[in-house]
Amino acid sequence: MGAMAAAYGPLLPYLMRRFAIGVSVAGLVFGVHFAGGLLGVTASMLSLGRLTSRVAVSGALGLMAIGCIGVALALSWLVMLAGVFLIGIGFGALDLRINQMLAYSVNPKRVALLNGLNGVFGIGAVAAPILVSIAGARYGLIYAGGAAVAAVALLGFRGVPGRLRGASSSGTAPSSRRTARLVVIFATAFGLYVGVEIGVAGWMPTHLHSAGFGLAAAATLTSGFWLALAAGRFLVAPLTLRVSDSAIVLGGTAVAVLCLAGALIAPFAPVAYIATGLAIAPVFPTGVAWLATLNPANPGATSWLFPASMVGGALIPSAIGLVIARVGAGWVPTILAAVAIGTLAAFAAAARS
Repeated sequence: MGAMAAAYGPLLPYLMRRFAIGVSVAGLVFGVHFAGGLLGVTASMLSLGRLTSRVAVSGALGLMAIGCIGVALALSWLVMLAGVFLIGIGFGALDLRINQMLAYSVNPKRVALLNGLNGVFGIGAVAAPILVSIAGARYGLIYAGGAAVAAVALLGFRGVPGRLRGASSSGTAPSSRRTARLVVIFATAFGLYVGVEIGVAGWMPTHLHSAGFGLAAAATLTSGFWLALAAGRFLVAPLTLRVSDSAIVLGGTAVAVLCLAGALIAPFAPVAYIATGLAIAPVFPTGVAWLATLNPANPGATSWLFPASMVGGALIPSAIGLVIARVGAGWVPTILAAVAIGTLAAFAAAARS
C-alpha cells in the first residue's frame, strides 16, 4: 500500500513523456487514486457489521492486484487511470479495515501498534521512489511486482479475525450530538492532513526539479520523506505510552508548518521536506486512536475519518497541480504550509471540544 501511494509523484515526468500529457493532466492520478479510495472506504464502512474482516481484506487485495496489472500493461492514458482507480478502491477498503481492527482492539498498546502498522506502510513508501528512479520508463515492472505481492498477501490473511469489537449491522452513523460534532472536526482535520502528506510526496519531486535538482535525485530525496514518515512512526511508538494523543498530534502538525515554510529556501528544501515527514509521522495513526478513545464502543465514529482522508487526498494534491500549472512549482511549499495551518487549526478545535 505504501509503495502504491508513493509511486505517483516520482512517476509524473515519465507519465507525461509516455502519454504526451501536461503536468495538470498527469496530476489526475492523485485524484483518481483517492476517488477510488473514497469508494473503497465507503464500501468498507457500510460492510463493517455485515462482512467479516477476512472477506473484506481478501476482496481489497484482489482489487489492488487487478489494478496493478492494469497499470503495468496500460497502453493508453484512460487504461492507466482505470488501473489506478482499481488500486484506489482496494487501497481504501484495506486501509479502513486494518486500522479499525487495531484501533478497537483490547490491547492497551494499540496506539503504539497503530504507529508501527503505519510505519510499515512508510517502508513501502520509501522503496517506491527508489524503484521508480531505477526502473524509469519501465515502471510497469514495479506494478507487476505489486500485483504479485498482493496475491501472496491473500494467503497470509487467512487467519484474520471476524467482526470488529462494537460493530453491528445497524450502520455507522454517529450516536450522539457530541460525537457527530467531534467526527466533523476530526474528519476535516484528517482531510487536510492527508492533503499535506500526499501533497508533499506528490509535488516534492516537481518542486525540487524546478529548484535545480535532477529527476533521479528528486525521486531519491522523496524516499527520504517517506523514510522519515516511517521512522517517525516507529520512534514515537514508545512516546504514546507517556504523552497524550492530542499533544502528539498538535505538536507534530505545528512543527510541520514550520518545516514547510523552510522549504521555500531552495537549498534547504530537501531537508525541510524530510523534516516535515518526521513531524507528521504520528498524526494519522495517533489521531485515529485519539478519536477511538473518545468513542470506545463506536467504530462508526473513526470510520468516517477514512473517506474524509480520501477526499483530502483526492482534491488537495490535484488542486495543487492546477495552481502550479499557472503560477509555477515554486509555490508548492507555500500552498502546503497553508494547508498544514488549516490542519493545525482543525486539530486544535478538536482538542477544545
